[in-house]
Amino acid sequence: MSTAVLAAALLTSAVAGEAQSLSATIDGAAFVSDDGGITLIPLGDSSGSFTLVAITAGGSAYPPPKTPLDRLSITCSGLEAGKPLHLDSKHFGRAECDATFARGVKPMGGDPEAEYRLDKRHADNRFDVETAAGKRYAGRFQLHFVDASGAAHVLGDGRFDAEDRQY
Repeated sequence: MSTAVLAAALLTSAVAGEAQSLSATIDGAAFVSDDGGITLIPLGDSSGSFTLVAITAGGSAYPPPKTPLDRLSITCSGLEAGKPLHLDSKHFGRAECDATFARGVKPMGGDPEAEYRLDKRHADNRFDVETAAGKRYAGRFQLHFVDASGAAHVLGDGRFDAEDRQY
C-alpha cells in the first residue's frame, strides 16, 4: 500500500459524520467550542480515565486566529463505553479528577491572561454523561473555579456532545 493511500485511510478513519459541540457560560459570558476544537480521549484502562479538552470555536483553524482563545480541560475516571456517568463533588474532590480553565491563551504560545483551577471543595461541581453510544458521549456539566487571587468563577450551563476520534 502506498504512503498516500495509507495516509488517506488513516485520515478518513479519524473524521466523524456528526459534528462535536461544547457550550457553557463562564461568569455569565458564553464559551463555545466547535468540532475542530474538541478532543475526547478515553484512556481505555480499567479506571475509565478520560480527558475532555475544548478551545474557543475557530481556534483550530488554519491559519490560526490572531485573537486569544479560552481553553477548558476536564480529566477524571469512571468512563465506560456505552454507559452513563455521574461525577459530583465527591469525585472531583479526589486527586485523579481535575479541571482547568485558561482565558486569553495566545494561539501561537505564551501565557494565558488568566488561569482558573478547580475549587475541589465546592459542593456543586458535576459532570454527567447522559447518553453514550459507541464512541460518542453527550451530557452536561457545571464546575466551580478559583483564580490566583482566590476569586470564584462559575462555568455553568455546560453541555457537550463529543466523540472519541482515536483510531
